Amino acid sequence: MERSGMAGRWRTASRYCIGGLIGVATVVLVLKGAPWFLSLLWGFAAIAVAIGKRRIVRPGVTRSPDAIICRYIPWYEGNAFLLNIGLPLGGFVGIVASFSRGYPVWLRFVGILLLLSTLLATYATFRMWNRCSLRFTPSTLTIRVADPKIRPGELTRDQIEAITPKWIANSVSGAKALQVEIAYRSDDSTTDAPQTVMLGLQLTVEPINLYGALVTWHDGANAEPTQLLDRIEDILRGRSTAIAHT
Repeated sequence: MERSGMAGRWRTASRYCIGGLIGVATVVLVLKGAPWFLSLLWGFAAIAVAIGKRRIVRPGVTRSPDAIICRYIPWYEGNAFLLNIGLPLGGFVGIVASFSRGYPVWLRFVGILLLLSTLLATYATFRMWNRCSLRFTPSTLTIRVADPKIRPGELTRDQIEAITPKWIANSVSGAKALQVEIAYRSDDSTTDAPQTVMLGLQLTVEPINLYGALVTWHDGANAEPTQLLDRIEDILRGRSTAIAHT
């Protein structure tokens, strides 16, 4: 854990240093009279590098007296910012550059393609924000994901067979991200094999905290309900840790 934390701090420091260097390069471009759209693009690149991959600014967690709800909140997610701001910005810069002297015309088509991609990114973001949630009560979990074919619904502890952390590779970039797989048996299941649902990217919570909270809930059958929810909330918000096991 200590080694992992040290590696994380080094990665953060490296990210800020690289972002700072790109920011300095942006200032140099401005001082040398580079086109404004080129400086704008470099400035955004500096911000993007500093934010990093899937940085969660604030956990998407709300609390009521008898439940905790986790949601996907795009304005708390670095990825959503990079996609929904970076894509249209890149498209805009490409189109403007294509009309400027010394820049190729094909940038216009790249810009249009990026703007069209923005529509898909915005739709995917809205869909996750509208559909994805995880509700904790002292005795049940209620899970909703973007895929309409996967409908775990409300689950009790007896229905959940395993909670497993998994590193899942991105189908496009190949980069691995930590997610949490829940194996469960639904009331209307027609097979003996358990069904599974993957949680992580669909919720604005650090995956390691999500895993710890789920295992804490699963092991908390005999805990006092309010204290159990307090403990889960602290883990989800990163204020506490859990020694999670399956």
